[in-house]
Amino acid sequence: MLKDVAFPAKRELLPQMLNKINDEIKAHVDDDKLINRLKVCAEEILVNIVDYAYSDKTADNKLFISCEYLEDKDALRFEFVDAGTPYNPLEQAPEVDLDADIDERGIGGLGIFLYTTIMDKTEYFFKDGKNHLITLKYLTDRKGE
Repeated sequence: MLKDVAFPAKRELLPQMLNKINDEIKAHVDDDKLINRLKVCAEEILVNIVDYAYSDKTADNKLFISCEYLEDKDALRFEFVDAGTPYNPLEQAPEVDLDADIDERGIGGLGIFLYTTIMDKTEYFFKDGKNHLITLKYLTDRKGE
């Protein structure tokens, strides 16, 4: 279990962050397709935080990552926390028009669309000066619930 593992919010540390998350995913998931989807979701979230959460890139900005297996739900729960500018991607992200030509689409929003589509639950809240983005992926079919 990863619990509030802190990293400086820097692009060059993305591989280290993703390796930690990948280790946790592989401890509970053996389907390569699902592993890759979860890695893509984590990467999209991390890149957005690293690139946009903090306006002062020279400061000692931190990013906290948690990933845990919830046995009672047979799910993986990811939490990403930063003290950057308050930003709710579920409400503030640009609308994505998947039917528009690639040249006509605006910049932004596709990564958020991707992880909110792949993950089963995504929530955001701002508390004590920190952004919290939580995603959940069930590892078994939960359609009946």
